Amino acid sequence: MNHCYLFIGPSGSGKTSLAERAFSPEQKIISYTTRAPRQGEIHGRDYFFISKKEFETMIKQEQFAEYDCYDQQFYGIAKATLRKALAAGDCYDPITTTGFLNLQRIFGDQMVPIWIHISKETIINRLKKRATAEELARRTAIFQADQENLACLRKFPNLIEIDGETSLDDMLAQLRQALN
Repeated sequence: MNHCYLFIGPSGSGKTSLAERAFSPEQKIISYTTRAPRQGEIHGRDYFFISKKEFETMIKQEQFAEYDCYDQQFYGIAKATLRKALAAGDCYDPITTTGFLNLQRIFGDQMVPIWIHISKETIINRLKKRATAEELARRTAIFQADQENLACLRKFPNLIEIDGETSLDDMLAQLRQALN
């Protein structure tokens, strides 16, 4: 059975960096989002960047396997995209806890949650490098809610927990050990 590894954790925890090191680019689920691209992100490679109106149309047409609102922006995975990826092999995506729960209801144990533990201080230091002061304040306010989601995820026996306070190489080693 093929699996979709879903990386979950606060913004700035390193979930995307870890996922990209652990898997090939071809294995990434390309999600849809209404947020603006960050520097270096490319439409169709990192996300499908669409308007809120386009996103709402896709919701009405029931095209999403899951969608969620995070930090005032929508994110979603199209049903067709996920089915195609799982048919081809293992896949991955950074996602919210709500997104994982929605996918898990549909796809069951094929969905593997990977939680990245990180302190608020580390989050602030990492986000200072890429966020405006306003964005930093907003994302640190979300941090506590993100932490509360971990209790919900611990109900799933296939949860993998990673220490995000370590280097990316150490995080990758932790992940590889958990997968073997």
